[in-house]
Amino acid sequence: MTKEIFVAYGVDVDAVGGWLGSYGGEDSPDDISRGVFAGEVGVPRLLELFRRREMTQTFFWPGHSVETFPAEFDACVAAGHEIGVHGYSHENPIAMSRQQETDVLHHCIDLLEGRSGRRPTGYVAPWWEFSGITNELLLDRGLTYDHSLMHRDFEPYYVRVGDSWTKIDYEKPAAEWMR
Repeated sequence: MTKEIFVAYGVDVDAVGGWLGSYGGEDSPDDISRGVFAGEVGVPRLLELFRRREMTQTFFWPGHSVETFPAEFDACVAAGHEIGVHGYSHENPIAMSRQQETDVLHHCIDLLEGRSGRRPTGYVAPWWEFSGITNELLLDRGLTYDHSLMHRDFEPYYVRVGDSWTKIDYEKPAAEWMR
């Protein structure tokens, strides 16, 4: 008897936007080149690989990548892949105000739904960071899962909120932060 194995892939299409939010948006020809390669070469190669293997995945698209590589986004949608939200330009949720995070999430959900005709239900946090309000915002907008955190490998789980710990302060004696 043949054993059937199920695998789930999530593809983050950071492209140029990944460099904008992660490293301050400097005008580095190298970073821009890698981002353009991801959008114009990487996405089509992955789409072809998944087509040959008869596999569908979830592609998490930052809004910037959708606007910069619309043909690749459309090809992804046409191939039947799920589309998920991944911020706008890979901005760090914990560095944003409540209003900024809300505005980015709302804009990106509307952008992805407007272009694909399908409302996204999944999310990957830029920087793999959740702010204190990210869960609330995702639930308010009807997103049903997150693909960025790592509490479990095989079972779904609820994201924890409200945790805190003593941060290391190298200016103080170790006894003050070893708790």
